[in-house]
Amino acid sequence: MPSRSFFFGGIAIALASWAPLAAQSTPPEPTLNQLEARARQDSNDADAHYELGLRYWLVNRLPDAEREFHQATTVDPHFSPAVFALGVIPYARHPKLWDQERKGKIPHDLQPVVDEATRLQYRAFILDPLVDFRIYGAKPPDEGMFVIPDYGSYTTDFLAWLGVEAYDYERYQLSLSALQHFVERAYPGRPIDSLPSGVLFYRGLAAAHLAIWPDAITDFKTLLARSQKEEQKDSLILFPLNTNDYRYTLAVLEMRAGRPADAMNLLKETLANDLGLYMAHVHLADLYEQYQMWNDAVAERHRAMDANPDDATLVRDLGATLLHAGRAAEAEPVLRQAMDANPRDPGGPYALGLAEQQLNKPAEARTALTRFLALAPSSDTRRIADARDRLAKLP
Repeated sequence: MPSRSFFFGGIAIALASWAPLAAQSTPPEPTLNQLEARARQDSNDADAHYELGLRYWLVNRLPDAEREFHQATTVDPHFSPAVFALGVIPYARHPKLWDQERKGKIPHDLQPVVDEATRLQYRAFILDPLVDFRIYGAKPPDEGMFVIPDYGSYTTDFLAWLGVEAYDYERYQLSLSALQHFVERAYPGRPIDSLPSGVLFYRGLAAAHLAIWPDAITDFKTLLARSQKEEQKDSLILFPLNTNDYRYTLAVLEMRAGRPADAMNLLKETLANDLGLYMAHVHLADLYEQYQMWNDAVAERHRAMDANPDDATLVRDLGATLLHAGRAAEAEPVLRQAMDANPRDPGGPYALGLAEQQLNKPAEARTALTRFLALAPSSDTRRIADARDRLAKLP
């Protein structure tokens, strides 16, 4: 997303963000040295590597930033913000690439770079449709009161830009407010299905981040219905989405809105159209677990693994589901397989320790829980306390 600058005189439109700046108390940002120390100390904390990568990006140390994003996804292949960052950082390396892509004039030698970037952005979105879109290169919009004048169509266009830019910097209330004002100015009294897809996309996601679920769901239902009639690309949306992607996203929103029956129906429909969309299997398994439908949950975990056999996280999730279902003997070899596939994931040895306890194997439980404590980041306070308590009680 290229950066732009706008200058105004006179107040016309006020867009409220979370709260006036004077009412906010923001702790000081950690220094680069502090972020580096945290990443060294908690080397298996994906978030620590991600935050360090963002800071490296901010000071234009792009190779270091890319390394840290890769570290984050090595620890947790499902850590969607780092996956998304890896899909955007090529544009920081090639500042003209945004405009070249928008104009359809990508240099031949950079086409593979764009293809890989698009794949990673799409993958991050499928991992989590509410993934952090943070990028660097432009000054983020103000978190307080944002005021702009009325310069007719110029202001209307600016509101659309502001809605997208604010979203990319996690200013979700500001984004939603700007997009609402844009719609009121550009499409007064028009039905929702007349709005551009990009506006619906960002407005729906901004509403979801603010837990305004009815509005978010309505926007994505509109996108789904439109896509079912005719699939088309909108220039505001970074990566191409098809009908099934909108259906899947709507299912995730229904889940987060606390409407599991609607989510389950949409996920089943999603998978009927594409069995390879493995995160739909993951979410469906989560729903089955929620209702203790263990056989169905296990079956969905297996289907997720079949759709993406190289993802060690899916193996660990299967083992955890077997454990929760009271099938510790089946969980044991699966969790060992997950640990071999991703030795930096603390979740595998933690779950294995619990499985070994259930199987009355205290020596094996001690080994697994000790390994977990050696791997676990300090932020994982609940499981660390639980593992220590279990170790203390082992014979």
